[in-house]
Amino acid sequence: MAGVDYGATLKREIFSIARQHMPCCLQSFLAGLLRGSAHQPQIKVRRSLHRHLQLFLQEVLPPDATIEGGGTEILVEKNFDQLELRQKLVERIKRMDGSASGKHCQRAFLHGLFISRGYIQNPGRGYHLEFRLPGRWLPVAFRTVCRQLRMRFAEYKTEAGTCFYLKSIRRIIKFLNRLGLFEKSLELSDLKATRSLLSMVNRQVNFETANINRLIDAAEESINQIRELLTFEDQEFWTESLRQLSMMRLKYPHDSIEALGQRFEPPLSKSAVNHRLRRIKSLHAKVFGKNQQKTG
Repeated sequence: MAGVDYGATLKREIFSIARQHMPCCLQSFLAGLLRGSAHQPQIKVRRSLHRHLQLFLQEVLPPDATIEGGGTEILVEKNFDQLELRQKLVERIKRMDGSASGKHCQRAFLHGLFISRGYIQNPGRGYHLEFRLPGRWLPVAFRTVCRQLRMRFAEYKTEAGTCFYLKSIRRIIKFLNRLGLFEKSLELSDLKATRSLLSMVNRQVNFETANINRLIDAAEESINQIRELLTFEDQEFWTESLRQLSMMRLKYPHDSIEALGQRFEPPLSKSAVNHRLRRIKSLHAKVFGKNQQKTG
């Protein structure tokens, strides 16, 4: 996904879906797509989508509606009333409120709105989807449609209007499913699963590495304590079991506690080896603690 304009790819797919809309859905789609004044609507899109949009409008707009392109904007003129489209959308929303099915016009409205005012971050860099909606009508219509489609967006106010956004990959996948973008939804689901697996592996590796480092530090500490004890003049403090373990620890410094115990005859359990190492540690503290007190 890296290096690809993910949002533009998504919007091209929406154009393909929009060509299959029923007449009522086309009106809802245009209600979300168009901006500007009621009787002189316009559409602003990125240059990469300009050609797709012009071809689409030529297919779906009335024959007497003229299209003029300029920069990133497309103007729709003559006998085209955006206010009427919005009124029809409101009627459909009211009629279908509470219905378990028949939400095709609401989805078509979101299709158009996403092309005109939607943004999605490339999933290779992060998860973010948003709509920046000006005025009062669009935010209210958007909230109502999202409620009917059982989607929840976070939102905040700006000087230009209201921003609705999603940061959760789970909610973004749900949004793409609601819009009928099932292939893109599956791609995101695969990406989510892959990242989850990699994260789990990384955690496991970090855990194992931390364990290994902890064991190495403990072994080095034991070896240093044993060497210091062996340099002490009076060696009467050793018991036979502790001396045997000390010699074995020095001979096999890289062994784990369990492997070290298996070198004895009969073998020692892991807890027995740990117990003797703790006794050596206490012995070291006792011997050198007293020695330091005398020196002081």
